[in-house]
Amino acid sequence: MIFKKTFKFRLQPAKNKEPLFYQFAGARRWIYNRGLDQRKKAWEEEKRKVTLYDQNNELVLLKEKEDLAWLKDIHSQVLQQALHDLDQAFLNFFTGSGYPRFKCKGVRDSFRYPQGVKVDNNKAWLPKIGWINFRKSREIEGAIKQTTITLEDGKWYISFSCEIEKEPLKPQLNLHNVVGIDLGLTNFATLAIGNKNKLITIENPKFLRKHLKRIRFLSCQLSAKQKYGNNRNKARAKLNKLHRHLKNLRLDFSYKLALMIVKSHDIIGVETMNIKGMVQGLKTLARAISDAGWGVFLTCLKNKATEYGKTLYEIASILGNTRKCSNCGRNNAITLGKREYSCGCGQRIDRDFNAAINIKNQAVGASV
Repeated sequence: MIFKKTFKFRLQPAKNKEPLFYQFAGARRWIYNRGLDQRKKAWEEEKRKVTLYDQNNELVLLKEKEDLAWLKDIHSQVLQQALHDLDQAFLNFFTGSGYPRFKCKGVRDSFRYPQGVKVDNNKAWLPKIGWINFRKSREIEGAIKQTTITLEDGKWYISFSCEIEKEPLKPQLNLHNVVGIDLGLTNFATLAIGNKNKLITIENPKFLRKHLKRIRFLSCQLSAKQKYGNNRNKARAKLNKLHRHLKNLRLDFSYKLALMIVKSHDIIGVETMNIKGMVQGLKTLARAISDAGWGVFLTCLKNKATEYGKTLYEIASILGNTRKCSNCGRNNAITLGKREYSCGCGQRIDRDFNAAINIKNQAVGASV
């Protein structure tokens, strides 16, 4: 079985190499924007579709133009990948995503090699750039399928997308080693474990809320700076750095929690969540839902469950899990602000713990 895994490291380019990174990222951005403009005008003016095949063929002719001779200094596959990204953006648009946008300098600058990259210990060979040092914090597993270079907060990073071939682990179906997970805002997660329904609550870290005052201060500083000035760029960099820090905090928290749950349990039940719909529908809780980072955690949990050969069940119906009594099975109405669940059978329990038990029971039922 083939597993896909990405290994990301901080680059340490020499001073004479770093300008090449900006040059490659700029060329990739220019090709992407030119291709987007070409497709947009062709449809608006002639109702004609421009395909990836057409633009790839035209790329060869562009390099022959005298004013575009600088494109020859860029690896051809880096430019082709820009067109592939544009084509994928249009495929996403046709399936419900937003219309592709033009890329701006300094915003998510990156470029990608589909092949040709070599790794020797803590050095990477990038075609037409050369050997570059990187901080190798762990070993790279599997075969490198593509390599992406990104600029984040003024620092360059390299990401190796690898395919790892492993014998699939046989799923363990120990019904005594099962957990039901209910995600929430008061607590990030409420866990019901085993036959005795052992309760474990995971505190909501609320990273955004803790840094909100600093974000508002930096946002005010940014809005006060003159547009297109260096001071505005510096203020934007500070704000971006803080948002990047919050993103890394959420990712680290989700990764460690998911790994702990997967290593400790054989059967995992978790509710399916329409996070985008909840953010749009519950305006008063939109910030808190986004701050919780449920989507990041669920992605980590799925990946780790697959990697470790554990069984993960996604249980539908959030309201059903909350309203159903975990003791007698009766459905009882409960408002969003009410934290304690009570039933006519005498059951009085925390609403999140009640939902976690229901999720765990359904996961057990699905595995039998």
